[in-house]
Amino acid sequence: MSIKYVRFLVPLSLLIGVSPTWAQLKKVRFSTTGISISELPFKVAQLKGFWREEGLDVEAILIRGAVGMQALLGGSVDYTSASGSTIAAAVRGLPVKLVFISSSKPQFELMSQPQIKSVHELKGKIVGISSRGGSNDLMLQMILQKNGLTPNKDITTIIVGAQEESVIALRTGRIAAALITPPRNFMLQRDGFNRIAYSGDYMATYANGGIGITDEKIKSNPSEVLAFVRGTIKALQYSMKNRAEITKIMPGYLGIKDPALVEQLYDLYLTRQSVDGSVDENWMKGAIEFTQKTLGGAAKEIPPSQVFDFTFVQKAR
Repeated sequence: MSIKYVRFLVPLSLLIGVSPTWAQLKKVRFSTTGISISELPFKVAQLKGFWREEGLDVEAILIRGAVGMQALLGGSVDYTSASGSTIAAAVRGLPVKLVFISSSKPQFELMSQPQIKSVHELKGKIVGISSRGGSNDLMLQMILQKNGLTPNKDITTIIVGAQEESVIALRTGRIAAALITPPRNFMLQRDGFNRIAYSGDYMATYANGGIGITDEKIKSNPSEVLAFVRGTIKALQYSMKNRAEITKIMPGYLGIKDPALVEQLYDLYLTRQSVDGSVDENWMKGAIEFTQKTLGGAAKEIPPSQVFDFTFVQKAR
């Protein structure tokens, strides 16, 4: 009888020791804007268990851009990766903050038809954009102006839609050029299309893959915010130090099977990621100014503290 009791007691004690750990995991919802190289740290955090180490059970939900911001403000999600939308909402005075930045450099490459070798050769041509007045449109205008071309005079812009539609428009010859993000730019280059400009050479202040939250979340549950940020920073640092492991994750996440392309993407990833998830004050001011241009209207001085809060990154470090 005593032996049977001991055999029962040992497994029960093991269960008692394990159960609380799982019971303590807090369920949170995180809206991601898309599958992209800049959002890779979020996938790594989920796959490698870095959020779970911080006591969080994170449900990642794919919600595009501004809709993700609506979900955040409405309480449907706890966090959003829509960094541009978060900055824009905060600039407009809404109670949100960007507390982490995965990549502080724009990802867009200006890709052109094979016969076009430079930005200047776009004169008289049609260039595709995703929307009027948005960041994609303004970035294109900056590139054109720096190369001596007048937007909407020397070139014609038409709305072709998201990245997939832009690639199709390029391949079918409907447009001469468009701003394209990785890995699509590499695929186009392999097929003879040209990379004639990188947006980061014209504008350094552009957030990709951030963490946006409400002011209420900061006030009501700072420990949860810190845990989420800390787990993400662990993933960011892990992704930049473990090439072999990350290049195994990337094919399944990005849907790319070509090993050479994966290696090329990882090299690019290393050059564009934030070191620790934060940026300096000059970067913040530049991002605010650029966002004001995309929103239109009169520009006014907005303190970075209205838009950004990197104290959680500092604590996590």
